[in-house]
Amino acid sequence: MTGLGLHLECLVVDAYDPDRLSRFWSHVLELPVVESSPGGTRLGYPGLPDFFVDVVRSPDRAARPHRIHLDVYAGSRRDEVVERALAAGATHLDIGQRDVPWVVLADPEDYAFCVMPEREVYRDTGPIGGLPLDADDIPAATEFWLAASDWVADDHQPHTLRHPSRTGPMLAFTEPVEPKRGKNPLHLDLRVPAGVDHEDALAGLLDLGARRLDHDWGELPWTVLVDPGNNEFCLLPPLG
Repeated sequence: MTGLGLHLECLVVDAYDPDRLSRFWSHVLELPVVESSPGGTRLGYPGLPDFFVDVVRSPDRAARPHRIHLDVYAGSRRDEVVERALAAGATHLDIGQRDVPWVVLADPEDYAFCVMPEREVYRDTGPIGGLPLDADDIPAATEFWLAASDWVADDHQPHTLRHPSRTGPMLAFTEPVEPKRGKNPLHLDLRVPAGVDHEDALAGLLDLGARRLDHDWGELPWTVLVDPGNNEFCLLPPLG
């Protein structure tokens, strides 16, 4: 089964303190708060009314390095954005990057991120230039997400997806830094569109190579899966 066209709705960030972490990212990226509750905060994204950053409460986390991180696009304002992040609670981070044109920082919950200088490829991305995602099988992961989601292949970057508007963050599948350790504390969520049966969508994802994740998190209103790149994601039911 191919061409499911499920909606890639959000990047989810696990947080010990979602209120604090969402304030940090809202300030650094200049993203508006769309929804907020004790369990988490949803941040909107400029120019993309159907894509969000969700910061949610979670007590457990694998240590760095994580398999997905944010490349914050600052362009000519790189140093200004770095100073804004440091003032909001970020710290400088040495991951062996040596002499590079970007600055590596850690947010208040020790998630690494990069502040990127001017790059033509990021011209239409907004504040998040890229979402590099480690994949154990890069071609299989790329093929899966192209078939499963409504995002499309980037015209210039291999193994990279864009929102159908061809704006917003670039989702790029990359070589793993090291073998996977535990659950990804950042992951993607797919939403089943209205009028589509959840079980049919689930069956389609399994046909494309996803597998169910065996977990002990109790009964959930969504389905937790693992893609062919060995990364968790959630299938959310239709709204309404």
